[in-house]
Amino acid sequence: MKSAVLIAVSVICNFILYLSFGSFITRRIGDNKETILSDRPDASKPAGSPDTKAGGNEESCPLLLSVTVGFFFYYFLFFIACIGPMKYYRPLSMLTGIWVPFVIAVVAVSFVINGKAWLKAFKGAADHIKSHPITCLLIMILIGVQAFLVSATYNFTLDAAYYVANVATSVETNMMNVYDPFTGAWQDHYEMRYFFATYQIQDALVCQITHIPALIWTKSVMAITVIILTNTVYYMIAGRLFTYVNEEDDSKKTDKEAAVFIMMVFMFIINLTFITIYTSSLFLMTRTYEGKAIVGNLAVLMIFYLFLKMNDDTLKVRPWLMTFLVCFGAASISSSANMLLPVELTVLFIPMIFRKKKWGMIFKYAACVIPGLVFSLIYVLYVKGYFVFYTFPK
Repeated sequence: MKSAVLIAVSVICNFILYLSFGSFITRRIGDNKETILSDRPDASKPAGSPDTKAGGNEESCPLLLSVTVGFFFYYFLFFIACIGPMKYYRPLSMLTGIWVPFVIAVVAVSFVINGKAWLKAFKGAADHIKSHPITCLLIMILIGVQAFLVSATYNFTLDAAYYVANVATSVETNMMNVYDPFTGAWQDHYEMRYFFATYQIQDALVCQITHIPALIWTKSVMAITVIILTNTVYYMIAGRLFTYVNEEDDSKKTDKEAAVFIMMVFMFIINLTFITIYTSSLFLMTRTYEGKAIVGNLAVLMIFYLFLKMNDDTLKVRPWLMTFLVCFGAASISSSANMLLPVELTVLFIPMIFRKKKWGMIFKYAACVIPGLVFSLIYVLYVKGYFVFYTFPK
């Protein structure tokens, strides 16, 4: 029971962090009042109607975009803070001393700046739940079942052991990626495949501060966090796809919520039954806390959601900045993003740019693609023997 409470509190703290960071990106000031940019269209007003606000419609669940973007923004900033101390062989405790005060300051400032908008958003979410109690309850139960499955099942793969062992080793040695997680042996140079993936170092930092065991933090806290975030993006995408379902008939709004729930049920069934080495479902349901699972499910879907919003011009406040943060943040979580996301961006956004004939978007697209390509080039140069980063001063 004590462990369950600890896990629940830790997950809530994660979402507070993501909301605090993400609100700086999704926040806008307009009409003499501050709002948090929302993420689901108001079904009572067609997109682009004269009554809608410049940054998108006022929507029923305005916190979701802030949380999901905040997740990637958080890891983007952590990468910037981490890469220097790690490269120059500094202890994990030094990074902790830098990062923790910064996070506390960001959260405090965000509460001051965005507190009123959050209150308004939570009230809107509560009203939405009251208007669709059964559907919302079913969605919560569905997510709860998945959270239980990913945190309670046993995972014995080699990669799973690597993630947990790397976090535990970093905590015990007070160093970052210096010792082999499997053997404990000192490594004379950094393995570039993992050097830029600072996601595990953040886990180690939290474990060092809170004294939460690495196994509980990775296997339970982060697994539940990722499964909730992934279902959040499912919900957002479903809301976007069903924007025009019965939008002119207020009496049938429940039909839209039911459609969203049905789509989420089908996604759950697919993830539960399409478990092969070739699908992202395998990573989501059995290796949820790993970087590949986050990239293959959360990051890829988040890019797709942002594309949907930009494609019909319903996301006018910093859409490309959000896309950039998702791409860079994902690259700092797993090196798989370095190849996967540039391909997805090309497939989705290049046709959109040609269709809209907004050629200035080419530069924004390039800015989103460049981080992954640069990291890939660095890795290739490392493999070819052109350079090496040693784990000791030279």
